[in-house]
Amino acid sequence: MRILGRSALAIGLMLTAGTAVAQEVTLNVWSDPVRLTMFDLYDQTHDNVKLNVTTIDPAGLVAKIQLGMQSRSEVPDVIFMNDIGYAAQLSTRRSNYLLDLTGLVPQTTLDEFYPNANSPCYINGKLMCMRNDIAHDVVWYDKPLMESLGAAVPTTWEEYQALGDELVAKGYSLGSPMVPFQAFLVTADCDMVMPVAGKDDTVKIDLTTEKCLKPARMIDHMIAAGSLSKVGPFDPAVVELVKAGKVPLMIGPTWFGEYVIKPTYEMAPGKLAVALPLKWADQEQPLTWSWGGGVYGGWKDTAHPAEVADLITWMSSDVANQTTAVTLPAHQPSALAWGERLKADPFYASPDAFDVQVKAAEYSHPGYTSLRFSVEEAIVKIVSANIAKGVTVEASLPALQTELVNLAKLNGYTVE
Repeated sequence: MRILGRSALAIGLMLTAGTAVAQEVTLNVWSDPVRLTMFDLYDQTHDNVKLNVTTIDPAGLVAKIQLGMQSRSEVPDVIFMNDIGYAAQLSTRRSNYLLDLTGLVPQTTLDEFYPNANSPCYINGKLMCMRNDIAHDVVWYDKPLMESLGAAVPTTWEEYQALGDELVAKGYSLGSPMVPFQAFLVTADCDMVMPVAGKDDTVKIDLTTEKCLKPARMIDHMIAAGSLSKVGPFDPAVVELVKAGKVPLMIGPTWFGEYVIKPTYEMAPGKLAVALPLKWADQEQPLTWSWGGGVYGGWKDTAHPAEVADLITWMSSDVANQTTAVTLPAHQPSALAWGERLKADPFYASPDAFDVQVKAAEYSHPGYTSLRFSVEEAIVKIVSANIAKGVTVEASLPALQTELVNLAKLNGYTVE
């Protein structure tokens, strides 16, 4: 005979008396190290849910889930994905892991996110994840250095190119376009693997238009002139240039200030300022790409879909939780609370550093979405390799188009 513990016996007595008691639900969670304290806070503040959290190497997440699903063991109820591409990779017939959150997350909550923040999570019209943070590109610049050079902060890409020409003659650079290269190439609305609305698993790839050729020619001009580097922003050559005060302005995502310019480039306090993303002269407003931004997802076969949806919603939108987040929250009310710290941080040249980043979110590219293959890896393979050999970006676009079309078809997409 099985003997009930005191808690089980108490529950049995209450149920006998006609009182309903909610059973504690256990959810298995796979997290990166950064999110552990956030999951722990949920665990502490929700008596009806217990979290078993396992720290997973983000790079091995997809393969580990695929293995767990094949062996029918060790499949987590909730995961954090540091790469937006994982959402698409885990929503295929072969790796059909993700829970459709459509209808499980209140629309009022979704409406509180920044424009296009959850675009990477909509796959074939279904909400398959929720965004933790946003990482759109902005203009970072050394305010006192720009002032000492008598240089104006550009507002258009044409002005950006002209600034590069002006400064390179004085021994200065505007950093690197190399990672992620795609961010520069899509600024004029180039159809570089863009989802086609209303058509499942359909993308448009056309690199032959002026929308693609114009930014390619700008990059070619600036690399040839020496105002843009041929290597990435983490290359020692670029790091040393910034440390030496030779890069007065650069393009980078919202997390660059806190996690690259401050610790890696070691810029002194009181110098760093932020400006809105650039637009082309014939555009009404900027169109800015992103670099990063993690997402939360759940298992479609979980025994507790309501609790899974609640955990994902809380992780991405609870203000108290997101206020202490590492990077700019995708949830607007959380972001406003999070930004108070930046406004008081003497590292920035003015207290509007956060406000500018928030305003810039309005211009996030809707095409920044989850794909089953990496466009950036294709660009590195074709374009970056060609640049190293002296071939221009513009001349590399036909080969890049062929590579992207082949990858898209190989991964089950229809190409228009």
